[in-house]
Amino acid sequence: MTPEQAHTWIEKIEELESNAFAGKEVSDEEVLRLGNYYLSGEYLIRNLEIVQKKKQETLDGLAHLEVAEKRILDRMREQKINLRSDQSNE
Repeated sequence: MTPEQAHTWIEKIEELESNAFAGKEVSDEEVLRLGNYYLSGEYLIRNLEIVQKKKQETLDGLAHLEVAEKRILDRMREQKINLRSDQSNE
């Protein structure tokens, strides 16, 4: 996930959270529950959990890519294949 995609994703979550009072009519109890949810900061905790889960999934994916990269580089060394200088930074 690029930084731009992460930023867009965070904005989308925040936008969805800000629209919690839009839609069908809710009871007074529900209004109080939702108000307490936002005033207590629980929505921030929930958003943080979502972001941390996505971050961990991304890190796990990166770990798999690093293993694959190492295998390829090891095989290239075994076969004495050298990277061109324009490819070494990709």
